[in-house]
Amino acid sequence: MGTVSHADLKEDLIFIIAKLAEQDRDSVSLEHRIREDLGMDSLKSMEAISRITELYDVDPDLDELAELKTVGDIFEYMLKQVG
Repeated sequence: MGTVSHADLKEDLIFIIAKLAEQDRDSVSLEHRIREDLGMDSLKSMEAISRITELYDVDPDLDELAELKTVGDIFEYMLKQVG
């Protein structure tokens, strides 16, 4: 995959998470905690990560994914993978 813009990655990530969390996309930010702030259970959070890694053709490390707690954590993880 070619160069991915930070803005596109952020927009895609927030769109996916907002949809799965049943939130308005404008109300989701990088600071939000997946479970505590957005109310996503582990299944929905893994679904969100699965969708974004599939969209950007990333093969995620499951141990690293378990450490991701915020939308920003997922964003930073994805930046490293596609960067």
